[in-house]
Amino acid sequence: MASYLRTQPEQTVVVLHPCCHNPTGAELSTQQWDEIVAIVIERRLIPFLDLAYQGLGESFERDAYLVRALASANVAFLVANSFSKIFSLYGERCGSLSMVCANADEASRALGQMQQAVRRNYSSPPAHGGHLVETVLLDPALRAMWEAEVAEMRGRIHEMRGRLHEGLLRHHPDYDWGFLLAQSGMFSYAPVLAPHMDRLIQAHGVYIIESGRICIAGLNNQNVDRVAKAFASVLKEATAA
Repeated sequence: MASYLRTQPEQTVVVLHPCCHNPTGAELSTQQWDEIVAIVIERRLIPFLDLAYQGLGESFERDAYLVRALASANVAFLVANSFSKIFSLYGERCGSLSMVCANADEASRALGQMQQAVRRNYSSPPAHGGHLVETVLLDPALRAMWEAEVAEMRGRIHEMRGRLHEGLLRHHPDYDWGFLLAQSGMFSYAPVLAPHMDRLIQAHGVYIIESGRICIAGLNNQNVDRVAKAFASVLKEATAA
C-alpha cells in the first residue's frame, strides 16, 4: 500500500478507511498510519477518509487515530462519517462530510464547492436522522448510553469472530485461519472461500459474496458453529476432489 501511494501523482485523491476496512477487515497499526501520513505529505496527496465504522474496531478514540494524525500534521483532507451502522440509522441514510482546510480562505472556497454539490445532489435532505444524532451526542446521559451500546456491539462482533475461528480450527485444523483474528470490524475477507460461494448457498444455506467477504455481524450463538462447519466442509470437498 505504501509503495503504491508513493507512485501517485501530486493532488491524487486517495480513499482510506481509518478503521474496520471493508471488505478486507485489514487494520493498520498506528505506526503504519504514521507512515501513510508521511507519504501523503511527501507526495502532496489528498486523503478522503471513509469513516463508516468508528467504534466497531477497538474504540472510538483508536478508530479515529488517522483523522487526528492528519489534523496534527496540518494536512488538508476530507472525512465522510456514516451513522447507518453505529446509530442503526440505515433507513435515514444519515452522515456528514467534513473538510479540514489549511486556512480560512481555503475553507471558504471549499464551503462554496460543497454547497453547490449539496444543491445538485439533494438540496433539502431528510432532517429526522440528523436530529436524532444531534440529540444523542449533545445529551451527556444519552451519549454515555449510546457509547455503551456501541461497545456492546463491538464486543459481540469480537466474540463472534473468535467463535468462528474456534469452530474452524475444530472442523478444519489443517488450514491456517489466523487471518480472521488479525482482521477487524463487521467483515472478514477469506478469498479461499470465494470459489465455493455457490456450494455454500446450495448445500448449506450459508451466504457470502463472490469476493470471499464474510459478514461477521451476521453471526450469532445459533448459527456460528453451523457456518464454521459449512466453511470447513466445502474446503474439504474441494481438497478431496
